[in-house]
Amino acid sequence: MIGVGKIKQYTNVLDKPLSKGKQEVSLSAFAFLFSELVQYNQTQVDNIGELERRLEDAGYAVGARVLELLCHREKGNRRETRLLGILSFVHSTVWKVLFGKVADSLEKGTEHEDEYMISEKELLVNRFISIPKDMGAFNCGAFVAGIVRGVLDSAGFPSVVTAHFVPVEGQQRPRTTILIKFAEEETVLDMHLKPGLTGAEAANEPSYPAGVMGCSILPCWNLATS
Repeated sequence: MIGVGKIKQYTNVLDKPLSKGKQEVSLSAFAFLFSELVQYNQTQVDNIGELERRLEDAGYAVGARVLELLCHREKGNRRETRLLGILSFVHSTVWKVLFGKVADSLEKGTEHEDEYMISEKELLVNRFISIPKDMGAFNCGAFVAGIVRGVLDSAGFPSVVTAHFVPVEGQQRPRTTILIKFAEEETVLDMHLKPGLTGAEAANEPSYPAGVMGCSILPCWNLATS
């Protein structure tokens, strides 16, 4: 006789595990939605700088909620409290949840101690974008820069995050680099990330208990090709 297992009862709704739900959305659906976001904001601004700022603001709201979601779902209400740890978290965990893979590289700036770079050969939001000549160096990566800033700010690491195109020899399209500049006081001297380091060595950085966190949760997406 096959026994019927007991269903675990939760006395408090907050004790129930957070369901992961469906982990992928259609790439074409995302491309359409993101295109509408760009086009709408384009009608609200007078120059490229303003457009990129609006995209960054939209991404910032996503990043703040992604951090909350992942701290609940993946880390048991724990968050990174060290600079190298949070950078590795963004480079690996956040990137994989949003884009299905870790970022191509995580590097420390060679000229400034407080600068770090996350680079992507083909950032998803720029993959199918054709930029008119009159829009100059407009970079949709500003949306992803906003996500990164939202994660870092919410984790207690205020920063300025910008997206840049970097030409690559032998390739028609430039890579996208997300430049992260921390406030000087946030740069901890014993956390040196050597230039060219992919971030894999930092994967085992410890995390520490977080304080009471809000529960404003938004689903985050892993973009599929379906």
